[in-house]
Amino acid sequence: MKKLFMAALLPGLLIGCSPDMGSNQLNDNLTSRWFGLQEAQTITVTTLDNKAIAGAEILIGDSLDTPFSGNFLTTNAQGQAELPLAWTEPLAVTVQAPGYMRTTYMAQTPGNLSFTLRPLATSAQYEIKGRVQDLPVVNKDGFVDFGLVIPAFTKKNLLAFDMNQVISPQNDIISAIGQEIPVPTNISLPKQSERYSLFTVTLDKPQYRVYFDQPGVTRVYAARGRFPFKPVVDSLRDGKEFYELINEFKISGGGIRDIEINSRQMTLDIPSKELNFTDKKEIVAPRFERDETFIAVGIAQQSGYLIPTDVKQIAAAKKMTLSTQAGFEQQVLAVLKKTADLKDSKGNKDGSDRMSVTLLPLTAGVAPTMLPLIENPRLSNPGEILMPQFESIPGVQKIGTYSVLSAELEVQQGTAKVKVMNPQWEVYAQNWVDRMQLPQWPNDQEPRGKKRWEVNFIGSQTASQAAPGAAMIEAATHVTHSSISF
Repeated sequence: MKKLFMAALLPGLLIGCSPDMGSNQLNDNLTSRWFGLQEAQTITVTTLDNKAIAGAEILIGDSLDTPFSGNFLTTNAQGQAELPLAWTEPLAVTVQAPGYMRTTYMAQTPGNLSFTLRPLATSAQYEIKGRVQDLPVVNKDGFVDFGLVIPAFTKKNLLAFDMNQVISPQNDIISAIGQEIPVPTNISLPKQSERYSLFTVTLDKPQYRVYFDQPGVTRVYAARGRFPFKPVVDSLRDGKEFYELINEFKISGGGIRDIEINSRQMTLDIPSKELNFTDKKEIVAPRFERDETFIAVGIAQQSGYLIPTDVKQIAAAKKMTLSTQAGFEQQVLAVLKKTADLKDSKGNKDGSDRMSVTLLPLTAGVAPTMLPLIENPRLSNPGEILMPQFESIPGVQKIGTYSVLSAELEVQQGTAKVKVMNPQWEVYAQNWVDRMQLPQWPNDQEPRGKKRWEVNFIGSQTASQAAPGAAMIEAATHVTHSSISF
């Protein structure tokens, strides 16, 4: 940021200006800035790793030249653009750059501002495959040993928790006792034999597959677990849903590896015995409606990444123990959903992604409280979203509203074509808003095909306010989420 201080040059500049250029505004601007009475204020645009983004475009207000002329800016080589002096009141600021998601920050007060852009997810899919090593297989002991491989989460991932992030909706097919058995692609099953009725069943799918939508350095986590073979198979044959069986699955440890994704296909073997989840903490479920399901996830935090250590379904007001990792910062992710929505794993039904989540320290006897599940938002006039209305709960402050517009894409993962949501535009607003009017980006063209607006109302037990953006996510302890597809 540079301060204009060369007052000695001012007389020559003013003499060189024609009478038509000597407006009051020009004289005021020159006088204040050249005499050092006012420091030039800037908007700075950076990447997630704090690198300047040159050529980023910035819209201040509702649309081009509204509410004032000259409200469309471009950043210089240092990722900065000088604020127009005509900006005098809180307005929406929208920022975008090639390869980055468009982001709007509502009701920004003019001043020195910094905004961070997230890279756009690509339609390209980057496959990582390999084996989970050293799983403690014992044949015919009644248990199936498995490795479960997932990307390590960030807080933003978990506050929009999706069970498909844990168990892949895509399957690999293995054969056993003359039948084809679908196994999620992100599970590694080393060769092992178990008894089922009069038969010996051999399971053999040692290789996992996971997919990412952009290159770069990321962290991959492999959980080490087991489940009783016959009870789980019987339950699945009886039509039970996966969420109804998660208490049968025991996760006891795992391993972590960082990898730089720089190729469309890469191999990564991950050890399974580096982490051991021997610490136990009791959690008390909240009271909830009969048509709802509550799931608790043990979390170990390491270097900004969040590692799931246990997953349990818990009945209303009941207690259960979660396993976690000693020596890590321990947290619990509490998830509340409509039971009918959980059964719709593909998310095709209206409202199937409604969810309330709470992220709190995992202390002995912790009893999470949950924001209510909410209705879906509605689309009104072009660019306007009408938000559901609801009340907060005691002790939870209304921090902000976070919305995301995504386009539905069909991508290739292995041999399967998969529909994914590709985020295009994110919007941050302080407090909980009842409507959101989106700015009109100059010469914008609405993306074709199916789209989805997601809304997240963010609350906090630990903060009374937070600036829109990353600070809002960091302050979050409670979120309730819904969406509308169109």
